[in-house]
Amino acid sequence: MDPTARMQAALAQLRLRFAATAPATVERFRALAAALDVDPVSADVLTDLAKELHRFRGTAGSYGFRAASSLAGEFEARVHRWSAEPDLERTTRAADARRFVEALAPLLQLEADAVE
Repeated sequence: MDPTARMQAALAQLRLRFAATAPATVERFRALAAALDVDPVSADVLTDLAKELHRFRGTAGSYGFRAASSLAGEFEARVHRWSAEPDLERTTRAADARRFVEALAPLLQLEADAVE
């Protein structure tokens, strides 16, 4: 197998592994949304959410899940604004996070289907 084909095969395997972790990632985002229900201004929750979004955005983009990566990037920017402005969208943060999760889940499935 030539080096290009080996690299493409390795990337395909990484994409499949990433797609396999999608349900756990969605559940992690759901848990963070639930934490925002309890305390929408928690610095710990907002920091964890921003970190998870940043990690996910980069990994998803690297493996070709572009729409999911873009959505995560947009939401990451919003979470950073929440951290900077504690009263901004305070009462809707958990609902906004749940909407993000609900939009993300089908994108991951569509893009995962394209990998297989």
